[in-house]
Amino acid sequence: MSVQLVKFLQTEQISENSFRGESRDLNTPQVYGGQVLGQAIHAAHMTVQQRVIHSTHAYFLRRGDFNEPIDYQVERSRDGGSFSARRVVAMQKGRPIFTLAASFQKPEEGLDYAEPFDMPPGPEEIEVPQATLDGIRRRSNILFDEAFTIRPVELPSDPKAPAVQFWIKTAEKLADNDALHCAALAYISDFGLLTSVGIPHGYRLREQAQKPKTRLMMASLDHAIWFHRPFRMDQWHLFFASPISTSGSRGLARGRVFNRAGQLIVTTAQEGLMRELSR
Repeated sequence: MSVQLVKFLQTEQISENSFRGESRDLNTPQVYGGQVLGQAIHAAHMTVQQRVIHSTHAYFLRRGDFNEPIDYQVERSRDGGSFSARRVVAMQKGRPIFTLAASFQKPEEGLDYAEPFDMPPGPEEIEVPQATLDGIRRRSNILFDEAFTIRPVELPSDPKAPAVQFWIKTAEKLADNDALHCAALAYISDFGLLTSVGIPHGYRLREQAQKPKTRLMMASLDHAIWFHRPFRMDQWHLFFASPISTSGSRGLARGRVFNRAGQLIVTTAQEGLMRELSR
């Protein structure tokens, strides 16, 4: 349930600038990247007052061990009149496994524009067979304990416009806590991005048979998030991920998150390692 998700994403304060997050086995070889993203953002948020996060840039350095907790060291790089900067290093067994740079801003009004986007039917209009939802959960262990409600949106099979699209929200209402909602969105932002870069090469979650002699190994290298407008992750949001480039055994994808009104809430980008391996 979402209560367990909340506990999972929140970090425990050990000292003024030190925090600790618990890990969980999600049937993946290492700690899920969205967990470290979410917990690092929560830890950074804990050192800032009356400012909201507007961007993060992260690098995945080493595989995390889900049998061990993760320690987060926060450096208070700057507190200016309008902006605050934080640097977070995630540590396990005495070695850094992840770094995050985050910037926070004092809320203020300004010009408002977003690139137009054609919204699909709402989540209530989409009928998804239970077998399909069960299959998504089997393939994506990050949706543990049914913490999220998801409605995949079918897209036309257009090789010129490959993408992954789905509606998503937390299964239960979350507290009025910006750090928690940002952490929950960061957690889910690591799901679907790298999947999209495999589509132009014939790799799809439901069509693995297109590549019967190979499998695609993927691993996150870096991840950026820009928070544009206020949001609540316990309300429906549309996640749209599309590939930008694949080369040098790396793939780059962009993700956009929209609220029900079609407003752009978050933009995210991720580059990952992608290697074809013989079966």
